[in-house]
Amino acid sequence: MFVSSTELQNNFGKYLDLCRKEQVIVTKNGKKRALLMHWPRNSDGYEAGEPIADYSPDGASGSARTDEGDGAPVRPPGWVSYREYLELTEKSEQRYELIDGVVYLMAAPVFRHQAALGSLYLLTEEFFHDDDSCTPVLAPFDIRLIRETVRQKREPDEDDLNIVQPDLVVICDYRKDLNEKDQYWGVPELAIEILSPSSRSKDSIRKMDLYMESGIAECWIVDPVNRSVTIHVFRDFELVESRLATADRPAESARFPGLIVDVERVFGAETEREQS
Repeated sequence: MFVSSTELQNNFGKYLDLCRKEQVIVTKNGKKRALLMHWPRNSDGYEAGEPIADYSPDGASGSARTDEGDGAPVRPPGWVSYREYLELTEKSEQRYELIDGVVYLMAAPVFRHQAALGSLYLLTEEFFHDDDSCTPVLAPFDIRLIRETVRQKREPDEDDLNIVQPDLVVICDYRKDLNEKDQYWGVPELAIEILSPSSRSKDSIRKMDLYMESGIAECWIVDPVNRSVTIHVFRDFELVESRLATADRPAESARFPGLIVDVERVFGAETEREQS
């Protein structure tokens, strides 16, 4: 849903309620400026935090890269390089993501998350079963992305890489993007993120913005709490459409016509605990 900043100011309470059901995109002078979304609470009623790994090879929170006159970009304090990220992941059994120089520890998913992921994989795999050019891939699967805003300014280097693990991606013509180590270095057509209390803001804001600026065509934000799927459609590195799918409105892909998912099949039968 799109709403002007003036309308938001005049009817803030209304949109505060609406954002529980769908994300509200705030515009000013016709340009998208902000995103209003519901802040979840866990079963004990406390706000859910979002873990960030406190990592640096020298014990600090990261290392800054500065411009010494050689044209290198200035990196803020706490920024973690690609090599430092690799060092961390090679020595740990934990899963991490690297987004704009910040390392995020990925918490173990809960049952509801995994049940929705399993359903989505089966539904998408069925759709692409006879398509030899595209295939769905489950996490953990590293996706390496570089923002278009970086490419427009200069030639990117390895420290411009963002490493993320969407819950599910659809990749097409992927064989050309596999290196000698069988690692994927392409850009998916579709990324699906299933929200968890500990990663809600990262997945629905930071990662959605990264996907948009990296050339991904479409992103689905799956919300098990509200039993909904928000479909964001990107074109030319801009958000062009957001649509909400619920029990009475199936999720339909813009990038892959015919890929239609019944939301009730994703989340299954609603239990008494979920209704309360």
